[in-house]
Amino acid sequence: MVRPVVKAALADMVLLVALAFVLQDLDWRAYYAGTAHAGVSGYSPSFSLSLFTRFFTMSGSGVSLTSPPILDWVQILVLGLILVNGWFIYAVLRSRKPSSPSGQS
Repeated sequence: MVRPVVKAALADMVLLVALAFVLQDLDWRAYYAGTAHAGVSGYSPSFSLSLFTRFFTMSGSGVSLTSPPILDWVQILVLGLILVNGWFIYAVLRSRKPSSPSGQS
């Protein structure tokens, strides 16, 4: 049987790697919006956050482009980390039940 420590560590590792990829993608989007392309000098990128949603806005040259609301994977993955580690802490605390005295009547 796999110990809870190993399960929590593996889940944390997977969630942290996914979080690194998501943050890398967000950085790439902001970088791309700031570069000159299609004859237009770079836009000014910004993100607006709400509960589990994100809006990406690029503005510049008198134009403002806003994405539809998209799922904010950073918040989802952080919530996953909180839940996994909370479950692990709960399992550890539950396993530390005080032992009942066996010789007393």
